[in-house]
Amino acid sequence: PFCVSDTFVTGAGPLQFMGDNLRLTLFVSQRSYDGSPENAVVTKLVGSRSDMLKIAEVIVRGCYTIPGKAERDGQRIFLEILEAPAERH
Repeated sequence: PFCVSDTFVTGAGPLQFMGDNLRLTLFVSQRSYDGSPENAVVTKLVGSRSDMLKIAEVIVRGCYTIPGKAERDGQRIFLEILEAPAERH
């Protein structure tokens, strides 16, 4: 186990299709040095279509679940996501 710091995001770019995988680019809106608004890329997630849909399902379900209960259910669902097929990239 190791620590991974949180990454704050304010938006996402369009999905990029890469064969059987998708790339989701996440950004944060900020002010550039000259004061104009800009979007700074903070991460790019790449995964199979199936895995990305499962992750999206967990996020949406968590947003519409009672706090506290969402954390317990989310942990169970997240563990199921980790048990992906062996052929995934």
